[in-house]
Amino acid sequence: MMTAPARAQGQVLSVVADDWPPFSGPDLPRGGISLDVIAAVLERAGYTVETQVVPWARVLNGARSGTFDIVGSLFADQELAEFLTYAEPFYTTNVQLVRPKGSEITFTTVEALRPYKIAVGEGFLYQDEFDRADYLDKTAVTTTSQAVHMVAHGRADLTLDSVDVIRHVLGSEDPTLADRVELAPGVLAAQDLHMAVRTGLENSAQIVADFNRTLAEMRADGTLETLLAKHIDAHVNG
Repeated sequence: MMTAPARAQGQVLSVVADDWPPFSGPDLPRGGISLDVIAAVLERAGYTVETQVVPWARVLNGARSGTFDIVGSLFADQELAEFLTYAEPFYTTNVQLVRPKGSEITFTTVEALRPYKIAVGEGFLYQDEFDRADYLDKTAVTTTSQAVHMVAHGRADLTLDSVDVIRHVLGSEDPTLADRVELAPGVLAAQDLHMAVRTGLENSAQIVADFNRTLAEMRADGTLETLLAKHIDAHVNG
């Protein structure tokens, strides 16, 4: 049996993510998919973990200032990689458009979305080309839930997010939403979900290496699949 590195013994890591169910949220079991997986991997690697969910602006400020050690629920992003070191991904999700029920809008290219008013999350990352497309008619909101409601009530033509997030919104909020909106055919991107360690943390490289090694072990022995399945079943069937 492998023993935890000496540095890991007793080290307490602060892990933070924004409110983005089902990946992370204060009311989700064990903080959601992301925080639960990150904590399980790091604890198996020998670390002590403290998790919390805070607004995105506070996540960024705390990661830059050193208040937080690790950020979860992340897609890969070059700007974040300037001060965060990404670990291997632990989950993959598709990003798709949400359209009014019965609409014929499908995703073909980002350019083809020019005619539509699109509700987006403030500061959210979706897909590189879409995120850079300043020529699109984007209206920023705080949450995906708000964006879906805009589409449902005719205040926006489209929104978008991870299909897991969309399904969580449709399954946990106003039951009439599922009668008003639907996922549009076509995938903007398959995005990997990561955790990343504050690069300025003294042993950040060791933490990432320990995480990657332990994640591979959990993937090989089926522990990761079992852990993910509990959350997926909860937000799809719950």
